[in-house]
Parts: sequence; C-alpha cells; structure tokens
Amino acid sequence: MSRRLAAQIVVLVLAFSSPLWAQRGGGGRGGGGPQQDMGQQRGAGTDRGGPSAQDRQRIRATDRQRVEYRSLAQAMNRIRTRAREMARLAKRAGGGYEQFRAQYAELQNELELMRDQHEDFVDGLSEEQEAATEEREKEMAKDLDELNVWMEAMDEELKQSEPGAKKLEKQARGVEKAAKNWQEDARRLASDLSIE
Repeated sequence: MSRRLAAQIVVLVLAFSSPLWAQRGGGGRGGGGPQQDMGQQRGAGTDRGGPSAQDRQRIRATDRQRVEYRSLAQAMNRIRTRAREMARLAKRAGGGYEQFRAQYAELQNELELMRDQHEDFVDGLSEEQEAATEEREKEMAKDLDELNVWMEAMDEELKQSEPGAKKLEKQARGVEKAAKNWQEDARRLASDLSIE
C-alpha cells in the first residue's frame, strides 16, 4: 500500500469518528438534540382528560342512557335560562318582587327535578363507566354544590323585608354561571360515553 493511499485512509477514519460527525446526527440516537427531546415530551401524554379509543368502545352509552342524559341536559338548560331571566327581572324589579319570587319557586321545582334525574343517570352507569368518568362526575358535583350555594343565598335574601335588587341579580347570575359550568362538564362526560 502506498504512503499516499494510507494517509487518505487515516484522514477518512478520523473524519467519521470525530465528535463533529456525531453532533451532526450521523451517530443515531444522539443526533436529535434538546429540541427533539422536548417535542417528544410534549407529544407524550396528551389528552389525559378522557378515555382511550379502546375504552370508549367498552363504556359506550346504552340507548336508555342517551335518552336519560338528553332529558337531564334539557332540564339544566331550563334552569340556566330561568336564572338568566331572573337576573334581568331583578335588575328592573324596582322594589316589587312578587314575580321574582314566583320565578324562584319555579326554579326550585326545576332544580329538584333535575337533581333526581342526575341521580338516576349516575346510578345507571356501569362500574366501568363510573371508573372512566369519575373525574367528570366530581366536577359536575362541584358545579351543583356551587349552584346550591347561590340558591341558598337567594332564598335568604328573599326572606328580607326589603330584598336587594343587586344582590338578587348577582345571585341569579351565579346560578346561571354554575349551570353553564355543569353543562360544559356534562358535555365532556357525554363525549366520553359517545353520546352525541
């Protein structure tokens, strides 16, 4: 082998084994760099809030559950609509609260009916469905607790000889907001159970 050929071989060996080559990605695993690692970390574990596609098939709602859910959702929608109207009514009541009290009584009746429907719906879930939607159910329960707090405050205010219009409006808005939050959480639960 000539000296010139031997020198060329040595140069090639050094070039391919240098750290610069490894940094450029020629060495496999180490070539991705920190940005690629961050991208992989961000991509992992996304959409943790809901069940997997395989789980969705296993916990798919029955026809009866779909009917019960839609009835429940409609009941909460009526509650939210009435609370919105009550907030407007309080704003223009001008000291006369008979109509507001009548609306409050209707709201109480609708809320009681909705609670019964909600309880029936939850009781009808299978063990697998309950396990898969446990976090959604907790959030919906929190929404109902918040709604109840606003209702109790409204009840106390209406017992006053001169209820405050601004307080009643705020309380009605609180009921409306809690109802809206419940609807959003309920839609997520419905999506988990493949209810459209």
